[in-house]
Amino acid sequence: MSPYQYRCIDESILLPFLKKYVFSVLHRCIPYGVPANYLTLVSIIVIWSCFLYLIGVNTPDDADIIIVFFAITIYVIFDHFDGLQAKKTGTGSPLGEILDHYSDVFNGSIILYLFFRILQIELGWIFYLVIWANLVAFTVTYLEQSIRKELYFGKIGSLEGVLLILFILGSLMTSQGKYFWLKNKLFDIPLHVLLVIGLILGVIFTVAGSIRRLQHIPKTFIHYFITGAFLCFICFYYQINWYISFLVINVYSADLILKSMKFHLLDAEIPKPDLIVYMLFLFLIFQHIFEYEIQIGFLVYGLAVTTKVLWEICQIFYKLRTYWIWWNMH
Repeated sequence: MSPYQYRCIDESILLPFLKKYVFSVLHRCIPYGVPANYLTLVSIIVIWSCFLYLIGVNTPDDADIIIVFFAITIYVIFDHFDGLQAKKTGTGSPLGEILDHYSDVFNGSIILYLFFRILQIELGWIFYLVIWANLVAFTVTYLEQSIRKELYFGKIGSLEGVLLILFILGSLMTSQGKYFWLKNKLFDIPLHVLLVIGLILGVIFTVAGSIRRLQHIPKTFIHYFITGAFLCFICFYYQINWYISFLVINVYSADLILKSMKFHLLDAEIPKPDLIVYMLFLFLIFQHIFEYEIQIGFLVYGLAVTTKVLWEICQIFYKLRTYWIWWNMH
């Protein structure tokens, strides 16, 4: 394994301001001894707890808007605390990078789910499209890192997107905000559709930027994009339950992202998209002959890839176990 060195170019428009006046100021409250990975775990626990809570809510009310708003706010703050703490204590490591960045892949999808639920948008094709587009941006970013050995975040990225979501959630706490976001239309188009269009344009810009820096389109990305897009389409076409579709779409992308991180940090094999998905496609072909319950096939696929990803994570943590710090010593 090559010596670890964190190489990242972050051109985020808002990060310098927030880092100077918000994150760094609040970070002074964090004791030196607290390991950076603990702060990452706080952000993960908060956002996942909110996700599990909202799944059990039929119709979100004003209290739920406040809960989601503060959960995402805490997540954003602690998601930046870990980097500040690692830099302050000199404890940056490949384990910390994987824990931080890989958890963001799932956290990003969860935040989009929370946003859709609060805006009371149906979890249909638009939801699948948004989740998929967000994962494409993550995938191309980490695939590029595995090739160029440098992580690149553009001027308008996930931080700006999450802050926009927080702004909208904050405005929904007022009656005027509710009317504006839930009832208003622009050119007879619901405002949430315009937000989706904005997200997709952002993803196109991210992908185009990666291709420009790489000076070619990786075959792995083409393979991933075509297969994943088809997977999203069949989830919608066969009207698969949202939670199964959410699982399937996320783990398909998460598999390639983890392989890209392993290739970059652990000198593992060249990342290739998941191939188990073709068993699912074969299952769909035979379904027309035998007419069995179609949801089962998607669920089995989702659980199979989830198991594979969890096993890979366990192996990574075992291999990098020496980097785990229980407490920072001065």
